[in-house]
Amino acid sequence: MNKYSELMVYFKKKGLKDTIARIKSRYFSINEFVLFRNDLKDTSSMYQLIPDVEYRTGTLEELIEYRNEHIDLPREFYIDQTHGGKEFYLGFYKGELAQICWVFRKGEYSRFFTFKDDSSCEVNYIITLPQYRGKGISAYILNYICDKLAKEEIKVAVGGIATGNVLMVKGMKSTGFYEFKRVKSYFSYINKTYT
Repeated sequence: MNKYSELMVYFKKKGLKDTIARIKSRYFSINEFVLFRNDLKDTSSMYQLIPDVEYRTGTLEELIEYRNEHIDLPREFYIDQTHGGKEFYLGFYKGELAQICWVFRKGEYSRFFTFKDDSSCEVNYIITLPQYRGKGISAYILNYICDKLAKEEIKVAVGGIATGNVLMVKGMKSTGFYEFKRVKSYFSYINKTYT
């Protein structure tokens, strides 16, 4: 990952004051993260449709179009530029873009994990836009993604969430994911966990 690219995107989105605050909180502090795991054996009971919500694999072309139409989208919609993200899923509520979630596989960026082989992957940089929160759609997109990954014969999906992100930690726990480890980031450095 190019930290400079990440900070430049953040600067364009948030300005100098917020970027300096991010540098202080991310690179000059100790943070704790919860690592989650989902053993993708049988996901048929996990995934269900909810009214007014649609999920699908996203394309870079449509993501660029959404970014051009909505310049206020959060940094999670720019992970292709900051972390080399290639695979992502989009969630829609009543036809409107509501969320994004990225998937990273062996050989791709991961802040938390090292993948031994192609049987595991990471879901990360999940965000629901503020106006669509509280509807439980984060849990459903995670279950949807895991259902698709299981059909690709992925055995394990993992993810890492900051302990301070209470809503996302709660969302992960309402899916097939379970907490299996806690790690600390020392000045943005983390010892990676093997999957």
